[in-house]
Amino acid sequence: MSDYIPEELMVPIFSRLTPKSLLRFRCISRSWNSLISSSEFISLHTYCNILQKPPAGKIIRYFSLTQRKEIYSIRLIDVLAGIETEFKIGAPFNGIVRYYYRIVGLCNGVLCLSDDLFVSKNLLVLWNPMIGRSITLPMSSLENLGNYMLVCGFGYAIKTRDYKVVRMAYARGDGGYLVPPKVEVYAVSSGIWKEFDGFIPDNGVIEYFWTQAVVCGKVHWTAYKITGEERRVENLIMVFDLNDEIFQELSLPEILVNEPPTNLTAAECRESLAVYQYNTRIWSSSCSIWVMKQYGDTESWSMEYNVALNHQQLDHQRFGMILGFHNDTEILLTEISGMLTSYNPETQEKLHLNILGTRYSFYFGTYKESLALLDKGELLPPLYLSSDGTDDNEDEENNADKMEPKRNELMVHFLKHQEVIALLRARNI
Repeated sequence: MSDYIPEELMVPIFSRLTPKSLLRFRCISRSWNSLISSSEFISLHTYCNILQKPPAGKIIRYFSLTQRKEIYSIRLIDVLAGIETEFKIGAPFNGIVRYYYRIVGLCNGVLCLSDDLFVSKNLLVLWNPMIGRSITLPMSSLENLGNYMLVCGFGYAIKTRDYKVVRMAYARGDGGYLVPPKVEVYAVSSGIWKEFDGFIPDNGVIEYFWTQAVVCGKVHWTAYKITGEERRVENLIMVFDLNDEIFQELSLPEILVNEPPTNLTAAECRESLAVYQYNTRIWSSSCSIWVMKQYGDTESWSMEYNVALNHQQLDHQRFGMILGFHNDTEILLTEISGMLTSYNPETQEKLHLNILGTRYSFYFGTYKESLALLDKGELLPPLYLSSDGTDDNEDEENNADKMEPKRNELMVHFLKHQEVIALLRARNI
């Protein structure tokens, strides 16, 4: 049948199909397999998928204490069939890193992972969990800087139809990390790191929290700069445009400009740029969510929510981190205990979602299926788990040691937090 359908007709039809269907269609004929697996078609399919804006699913990552591994729970929405499908997969990198990777970002079905949370080997990996393919990024010249701190960003440049990673290396000096940083950009299409030779602002990024938000094809970090003879700190949003590969800056609401920079986190809220403002970073009692309603218009910042993280009506349970919006009214949070919870800030009602992990291992984001990396990288073995993700063969020894990841995670974050505080004090911030 495929011999009677001209390629110029198949391409627009295939570009509107789901990746899952296309992967099955590769088995029909060699010509279909060649077309679907080509770099040109994969790029076109990703581009069309962005323009069509199909219903997005959700992905939750956490470190399971019972299984002692990363678990990824993906929920996909099929509008035509009117169903939602949820499945769990284990990370193919268990044993390579200790406990779990840090998720730098998620974009169009591809995750960017870094091993810099625990014992760092300077590994950066791009992974498409739906098709089970990954790319381990090559080492770069930034590894030769000695004692330095890395800040990464990841996203998709729609103009060139390319996934990119930007990496900023802050070398350590006598008074702390030096600005501006050294910058390199990696593009999947080329497979190499390219030294960035454009303007780099003299901004510092809080090296402990490593959070980014991708909005309008740009990576955003909360940052700060030192101004005037009084060396006053001013917070701002530092931006890297993935299409034009230039740095930009956006102003924050006036109330956030002189806030301790450790209290601010860049985020994405319903496709808009947002900032989480914790009243204090450790043992926070509240978090305000600021949203830029019209991108680029700094006058459009609005404080949309104030989330009580430690409230008497909530069984005296302390919440830990805000992960994002579960739907139009509910926010996903982690509890100090490691339980994932859905919380309505208006009614202050909470619902345990029966997912237990470690507090800092949780990641939540919007997920879209993609063919990205189908023509590149390494094919990984399938790692589908049971629907409940439990392990009936857990022995007593593993049960006795399951608190070890929590202890090590807490120690790492405590030490990094203390390092950041000492650095800011040294700079009179």
